[in-house]
Amino acid sequence: MARSSRMAPILLGHDQIAHYPVKPTFELATMSTSKLKIALIDDDEFRASYLQHCLTEHDFEVVACLLIKDIQPQDLQALYADVILLDMDHPQRDIIEAFVNHCNLPTVLFTKNNNRDTIKHAIQAGVTAYIVDGVDPARLDTVLEIAIEQYKKHQQLESDLKETKLRLADRKDIEKAKNMMMQLQQLTEEEAFRLLRKNAMNARISMGDLARQLIQAQQLLNQTFKD
Repeated sequence: MARSSRMAPILLGHDQIAHYPVKPTFELATMSTSKLKIALIDDDEFRASYLQHCLTEHDFEVVACLLIKDIQPQDLQALYADVILLDMDHPQRDIIEAFVNHCNLPTVLFTKNNNRDTIKHAIQAGVTAYIVDGVDPARLDTVLEIAIEQYKKHQQLESDLKETKLRLADRKDIEKAKNMMMQLQQLTEEEAFRLLRKNAMNARISMGDLARQLIQAQQLLNQTFKD
């Protein structure tokens, strides 16, 4: 199943890549692209071997060279790479999703397939960049730098969104627990808040977590008496 949110991928052909500056205008990671660990995944054995040789010749570190037909789930989980370079003649959404979801790495797809539906499905599957044409090792560094930076920004956006949702959930649960304490212990709103904060600090947990514990305990108590 596809993840709920996807980053906007890069769609390029080699004629467009040639016009990219040597360095993107935004700030890049300090690590040199030649030091990046690349996991090469291909659906053609001869091409995979050739690409591995070319990438090595251009100072890229290929930490894995896998054929799609031979890949097992444990192979994906054991990948220690910075980016996946996926080269496919006929991109399939379920295969791409498996790589994206299992590896949680920037995934750059190279293909000669420029069919609109294929591009759409690859985007929905979560590719970071969709490059129409073959792999050109001489120009690959810029493509990978852009893709990795975009992936990092997307990850940060997802993290920020998750944190925002958690803060909203905490606020809602704290309010509910506070009202519950006001009713049970005849406290004012300020007294209930201070008591909740004090006990959370003593227990070394967040107010949101303590609020949820109180709510769950009250629900369990109500269910026990109901039965």
